Amino acid sequence: MPDAGEVGMDREARPGRPRDPQVDRAITQATLKLLSEQGYLGMSVEGVAAEAGVGKTTIYRRFPSKAELVVAAVSTIRDQASPLPDTGSLRTDLLGMMAQHQAAFRRGLALLGALLVEESRNPDLLDLFRERTLRPRRDEVVSMVQRSADRGEVRRDIDPEAAVHAIVGSMFVRRLLGIPDSEEWDRQTVEIVCRGLLADPGNR
Repeated sequence: MPDAGEVGMDREARPGRPRDPQVDRAITQATLKLLSEQGYLGMSVEGVAAEAGVGKTTIYRRFPSKAELVVAAVSTIRDQASPLPDTGSLRTDLLGMMAQHQAAFRRGLALLGALLVEESRNPDLLDLFRERTLRPRRDEVVSMVQRSADRGEVRRDIDPEAAVHAIVGSMFVRRLLGIPDSEEWDRQTVEIVCRGLLADPGNR
């Protein structure tokens, strides 16, 4: 006999039927809610199914494990971000990137903390999160800096990946210390970074 949730929201029992986006959203929202409230260890697939109003098998059709479910849900925060700017100016691109990422940090830092505390107990979860969520976005920002280097803006001896780590690291420190969001803070950070990156002294 099917679960009550299967009869309700899940209308995808027959093979080949397209997945229902409404069900996907319900599962994602329930996962993020329980991860934030209960942490990774405390939450369960059964709890997510109950919160989302679907059957447990509905979730397992999409995600073979709790780790896959959680990483996919957290990744939606990254997926909702706008494309990184490409204005032809590194300064402008960095300011736009920081504005985007500060909003994501506000939504995602508590969730990130819930995953980081699992590193000793569940290292595969962190590896999956890094592979699916952190590295793709990091690579996008590295590409942004590399485009600037290709235009001749950035010094030849600068490693774009190291530059990105410095920029993003400053954003993490700001959030952890509880420093309020500020366009002036963003501007000063970008100016400091650009003084070390730019090839043309006149643009420093």
